[in-house]
Amino acid sequence: MNIAFHTGKSAMIAQAQALNVYGNNIANVNTYGYQTIRPSFADCLYSVQRAPEEDWQTGHGTYIQKTDVMFDESSFYYTERPLDFALPSEGFFAVENRYGDINYTRDGAFAMTQADTGEWYLVSGSGEYVLDYNNNRIVVPFNEDGTAPDYDELRSMVGVFEFENVYGIEAAATNRYSATERSGEAIANRDTEKIQGALITSNVNLADMMVKLIETQRAYQISSRVVTTSDEFTRLANNLR
Repeated sequence: MNIAFHTGKSAMIAQAQALNVYGNNIANVNTYGYQTIRPSFADCLYSVQRAPEEDWQTGHGTYIQKTDVMFDESSFYYTERPLDFALPSEGFFAVENRYGDINYTRDGAFAMTQADTGEWYLVSGSGEYVLDYNNNRIVVPFNEDGTAPDYDELRSMVGVFEFENVYGIEAAATNRYSATERSGEAIANRDTEKIQGALITSNVNLADMMVKLIETQRAYQISSRVVTTSDEFTRLANNLR
C-alpha cells in the first residue's frame, strides 16, 4: 500500500469538505440569525513501520472530526417593524413545524397568519408557529377596539429559550437548531431581553472566511501534489528493470 497516496487523498477529501463549510458560511452572510459553522480537523490513525523500531510511526492523513456552531457577537439591524425581534443573548425562539416538531432559531423575522377559526397566529417567515414560554402557539392579541395588534403584549408572549450547553445543539435546515443529549432540553427564560423592531444579523466574518478559503485551496493543491508525486514514484518503481 502506498501510504503517501492515501494520506494525500484523505487530505483532499477533508479540504473539500471544509470548503463546503466555508462556502455555506459565505452564502449565509445575509441570513438573519445565522451562526457561523467551523470545521474541526483531526489526524487519522498511526502505524509502526518496523517492529524493532516502535518510535518510527507514520500517520495516515486527516479528516473532519466535527463541526461547531460559533456564537460570536453579532450586530443588530433596526427595522422598526413591530413583528421583528432580536435577542442580544444566546437565547432562541421556539417554532413548531407542520409535523409538530419543535425547533429553535435566532431569526426573529415573524409574520401573522389567520387560521380557519378566524384567530391570528404569530408565525415564522417559513410559516412555522412561534411558541410562547409554555410551548403553546401564540394567538396575536388585539387592542380593545380590535383594529390593530397589541404589540407590547405580543412581545411579552414570545418565548425565549436557552440551553445548558449551547454548543451541543444540532444545526438543521432553514436556519433552525434542535436539542440533543449534549445540549440538554431547552429551558424557558422569561428574564431574557427581547429587542422589538430589530433583527440579529449573521455573525459570519467575510474577511476570516476569505482567508480560510485561501488556506483551504492551498492545502488542497498541495495535497493533490502529494497524490501526483506518490503516483509518479510508484510508476517509476514499477518500470524498473
